[in-house]
Amino acid sequence: MKKLLFTITTLSIFSSHVVHASPMVRVKALGSSPRGQYVAFEEFGYKDGQRIPYSKIRVRNMWKNRYEGKAISVIGNKRTDRLNVVRDKAKDLATKKLKEFNITT
Repeated sequence: MKKLLFTITTLSIFSSHVVHASPMVRVKALGSSPRGQYVAFEEFGYKDGQRIPYSKIRVRNMWKNRYEGKAISVIGNKRTDRLNVVRDKAKDLATKKLKEFNITT
């Protein structure tokens, strides 16, 4: 229960910060490691002033308060690309990284 509360609190703080940066951005927790040390977040939406979809997945070490490695980023090629397709591609690319940190979604 403590892990869940900690994750929700962290997500609330993180998402409130990101949402103020752009009204077209959303943040979603994808999952966490069994002991709650690592949490995967997906930031997705449309680029500022454009209708080009993007998705960025990052793994955060909650115990050390830092991100681990590079973010997995996928940006649509044009305005006609669909957000759900871009998000699915980012999740496919992040699968190996999530397994590395034992994150279940």
